[in-house]
Amino acid sequence: MSEVPQGKYTRSPERGFRKLAMAFWRAPTDGTIYGHLRLRVRRAIQFQDEVEAKFGIRPSLGMLIGRGVAVALTETPEGNGKIMWGQAYLKDTVDVYYQVDLGDGADLSGVVVPDVGRKTVVEVAEILRGRAKKLKKGDDVQYEKTQKGCLSRIPSWVLRPLLGFLTFFEYNLGLTPSFLGAQPEPFGTVMVTNVSMFGIDVAYAPLIPVARVPFIALVGRVEDEVIVEDGQMHVEPCMNGSATFDHRLLDGNKIGRIVRRVKAYMEDPYPYEAEALGLEIPPPTPPGPLPARASAAESPKDDSSEEEVQSGVGEAESSVEVQDGVSPSESADEVQDGVGDEGDSDGPKGGEESA
Repeated sequence: MSEVPQGKYTRSPERGFRKLAMAFWRAPTDGTIYGHLRLRVRRAIQFQDEVEAKFGIRPSLGMLIGRGVAVALTETPEGNGKIMWGQAYLKDTVDVYYQVDLGDGADLSGVVVPDVGRKTVVEVAEILRGRAKKLKKGDDVQYEKTQKGCLSRIPSWVLRPLLGFLTFFEYNLGLTPSFLGAQPEPFGTVMVTNVSMFGIDVAYAPLIPVARVPFIALVGRVEDEVIVEDGQMHVEPCMNGSATFDHRLLDGNKIGRIVRRVKAYMEDPYPYEAEALGLEIPPPTPPGPLPARASAAESPKDDSSEEEVQSGVGEAESSVEVQDGVSPSESADEVQDGVGDEGDSDGPKGGEESA
C-alpha cells in the first residue's frame, strides 16, 4: 500500500503583487506561444563598455533587448497593439514596460518607457534609473496609491471583478481611473523582465490579462559558451532570450520577423545606436577573452551614480532591481509555430516591409 501524504496547507499572507496576481488569472484558456534561443552578446558587451565610458551610464543587456524589441515592433507593427472589443487595435508608439523587483522579492512593479522605438538606449537607461529610484524611495505616486495603496486592502475575490471593470474602462472606453492614482497606458504595449539576477538561464512569463499586452520578453544570465565556427573553437559570452506571445495577435510569420530583428540588434547594437549617440562603429570583436572593463575612476559618472539602480546582467545587487529585458531570435531553439520562416538577418533596413 502506497504512503498517503500527511502534510498540511498553511495559508500564505497575500500582499502587493502576489495579492493582485490572485485576482489577475483564472485557468488558462487562450492560445499562447512560447520560445527561447541563444544569443551571442560579445558585441553588446563591447557596446555597453563604450557607452558607459562616454555617457557615465551603463545600459544593461535587458535595456538593450527592450530597445531591440521596440525596433522590431516598429518594423512589424502588427505585433504592437491590444485586443479590444474582440479585435486588434495597433498603436503607433512602442511603449515598453520594464518590470522592477522591489526589496529583493518583497513586491513586483514596473516602469513604462514611452515610445522606445524613437529613443536611444541611453535615454531609456536614464528614464529607468530615475523612475526606479522613485519606486525605491516610495515617491512613485501610481505605485503608492494603487498597488501598495487601495488595491492592497481589497480582498482577492473582490479584486478580480474590480480589475476587470477598471481594465474595460481603461482600454475599451479610454477612461483612466485617475481617482485611484492610475495613469493612462499603465502597462505599455510590450513587457520585458530580467531573471538573470536570480541565476535563471531560461524562463517564461505568463501574459497578464489586465495589461492586455501580447508579448512578454525575458532575459537569462550570461554564460561563456564554446562555439565552433569554420572548424575552430572559441569562447563566446552568450545568454538565453525567451518570450511569451498572444497567438490571437501574433502568428509564426510575425514572430519570426520580430525574432530576427531582435537577434540582429542584440548581436550588434552599433548600426542601430551609433549615429544617434555619436559613436564610431568599431571593427568586429575577435574571439577570445573580453577586455577588462574600465575602472570607475576612468569612466565619467553623474552626481547620482551613488544611487544608480542596478538593472543589468551580471551587475551588483540592489534593493531595487530593474528587471528589464529579453528578446527572442532564431536558433536551434526557435520559437514555435513557424518562426523559422526566411527573412532579414542583420542590420537595420529602411523601408523594410512588415506585412
